[in-house]
Amino acid sequence: MNSPIYKSTLKKIFEQAEQVLEPYIVKLFKFLNEEKKKHKTRAALLDVIKNITPYMGVPKGYELYLLELYLLNYRKDGDYKNLTKQNFVDPRKMKGKTTSNTKADLYTIAQLPFKGSNLEGYWARDNKNTPYYVVVSYGWFPIYIFKEGRWYEIVDRYSSSTGRQMRNANPVAWDENINENVFLLSREEMKMLQRGANHQEILDNKLKTIKSLERELQSKRLRNAQYRPWWGEEGPNFKAKFKIKSVDIENGVAIVTVDIHDVVLAKNNRGINTPQNYLKGEIEGLTAEKVEEKIEDTLKHDFKQFVGPRFRWHEKLPEGSKVKFKFNHLKK
Repeated sequence: MNSPIYKSTLKKIFEQAEQVLEPYIVKLFKFLNEEKKKHKTRAALLDVIKNITPYMGVPKGYELYLLELYLLNYRKDGDYKNLTKQNFVDPRKMKGKTTSNTKADLYTIAQLPFKGSNLEGYWARDNKNTPYYVVVSYGWFPIYIFKEGRWYEIVDRYSSSTGRQMRNANPVAWDENINENVFLLSREEMKMLQRGANHQEILDNKLKTIKSLERELQSKRLRNAQYRPWWGEEGPNFKAKFKIKSVDIENGVAIVTVDIHDVVLAKNNRGINTPQNYLKGEIEGLTAEKVEEKIEDTLKHDFKQFVGPRFRWHEKLPEGSKVKFKFNHLKK
């Protein structure tokens, strides 16, 4: 689900209809009218909404949005069916509420304006008049953008406090299908979105940029990818020596070819003389596939801005990645 607001059952605003709210939302609001007589505070009403929305198929995290929607469009007589585009109030268009940074995600999940400590979320329009929701650090540094049904996250960190702000404002939980919901962008790509670029233009820019960096990526020095087994994990300590050979664009994906020159055992973080050949099975617990996996773990950090979908470091690159690694084993 790319966008709960645009593509799920929470889509409430109809372009060509007088009715603004879904029938089941009308029913919820009538129910809240009765609950409001017993629950006098926002917090109490929010708890009521949290208890009932799981049975309505509403995605988790939209409770605050529904509360704001209800309060801004409150009708004492319960006549929510006759709300029109002329008198309907959308919480996303209101002035941002002040909140603590630790509660910022309650607002970002539903793209609600808010203002925290050096952290702010609001709606704006790009140069093509396309609306987007942006979360900025220190008043200018964009860390998240929601545009045309997709979330975008910056790969850079302006400061250590920006990293904390990003954790607080994270709009998509890591236990969700993150590679369909969040895309990683460079600072320049975030600017492109704000200026008017669409999703495909951003992906095309990634391929153009990575290809332009090919010579820089072809370092003359060998690099090391070191592996140390976790507690209880099998396999030896080793260092893999490698270099990037080329970057080729094939069918909309950057193929990064990596030459693996040698693999040696390691002790105390240093490589040691290793006459055994890992390709011939002479090093117990070490295979060519394992070497490739550990080099890829190292390279994923270097290429994170080109991958596209957000991903966990300990997992394989996600489906839809704009980068793939190809390995040549040069040891004879």
